[in-house]
Amino acid sequence: MNKSRALIPILMILLTLNVNGQNKNVQDYTPSLLINKGQTEFKIFNSLYTQSQFFNATSYKLDAGGRSNFFTSIIEYNYGVSSKVTLGGEVWFRSVSNGSATSSPTNVLTFTNSSQSRTGINLAGVKIKFNPIKKWKKLSVQSGFLFSVISDPQSKELDRPFLDNNRHLWITKLLYDKKISEKFQVFTQLSTWVSIDKNLEDENTGIATPVDLFISYFPSKKFTIYLQNQFWPSLGSEGLSSYFLQEGLGVKYQLAKGVELETSYTVFIIGKETGAGQTFNLGVRILH
Repeated sequence: MNKSRALIPILMILLTLNVNGQNKNVQDYTPSLLINKGQTEFKIFNSLYTQSQFFNATSYKLDAGGRSNFFTSIIEYNYGVSSKVTLGGEVWFRSVSNGSATSSPTNVLTFTNSSQSRTGINLAGVKIKFNPIKKWKKLSVQSGFLFSVISDPQSKELDRPFLDNNRHLWITKLLYDKKISEKFQVFTQLSTWVSIDKNLEDENTGIATPVDLFISYFPSKKFTIYLQNQFWPSLGSEGLSSYFLQEGLGVKYQLAKGVELETSYTVFIIGKETGAGQTFNLGVRILH
């Protein structure tokens, strides 16, 4: 059973290679541009985060005394209601594992449940994306609500590691991109992540305001190279409770008409009260 679970993300990627998409180049559909009326978009984005160090309250990097790994797979489906409105849904699948500092991060991909590992669907919800100003087609707003659908995600009553916070998520994003030349494009995203305790306890409710900046280079119509920068501050009752700066490099390649493969690597370079890890990412996007 565990081996079958481990094969799910791989099988989904292989299945997408046989899908016929739009004739238009996928590269033309930037993150801030809405899909057309009647068009569908399917995405699966897999991220493996691993850490053996953390940033303390004074932003010093310290040994964590072991390795923690989090694998998250986000599955999205979006439908173009009109040229100005897109509706969609998301499901988040997560797996976590703990081990020694020298253990392999890929241990999390065994998708087991034990005293050192846990696996399950943690979030699911709906979202809407719209273009608020008709003449600014590359400006959009997206808002969605994700329900925490797993019991005791913090494993307070279980002999398993922490999987997720015991919170629902309300995520709102303002997206904008601009082509600065034939080969270069800048994309920026301002977001608010409001976490709401499942028991509506105020002390467990928080807000984060991440800012993303991507600089993309287009060697060809099928190939994209991008630099990624993300600053993620989290606010608490006394102001800034934690933060991190994440930087990385990624590539996108159009495998077939309407089918795009993406891979990236990021590292957490500074922070406060947060992990000092790195991520390995792989995604597939299908436009039809």
